[in-house]
Amino acid sequence: MAWDDVSRWQPVDLYAAFRMGDSVQPVDVRELGYRDATEQIRKSVRIDPQEFEAQIAGLPDDRELIFYCDRPGEATSMKIALWAFDNGKSRVGVVVGGWDAWVAAGYPLEPKSEG
Repeated sequence: MAWDDVSRWQPVDLYAAFRMGDSVQPVDVRELGYRDATEQIRKSVRIDPQEFEAQIAGLPDDRELIFYCDRPGEATSMKIALWAFDNGKSRVGVVVGGWDAWVAAGYPLEPKSEG
């Protein structure tokens, strides 16, 4: 798989998928801002970007995994999405602009899950 094969989701597309009840799973792979963050995209699960290889297998297979990060160019989310695909996750994508784009668009957030 190449980087241009990963689906690229605009924030509006992910928001629409939520509203339509599509089978998507946001995956929070923020690095820099995660520790101090109090919120996340709604229904997100957390994968530590430093330990993602050990955590990917625990993600659901019945939904498209939509990774988001806080690095320019979706650097972390793209790296992890590519690795997830190469290791058995057939439907992966990234949020274009990541966390900052979602927040700037004013879409729903929820308190960050602990753990």
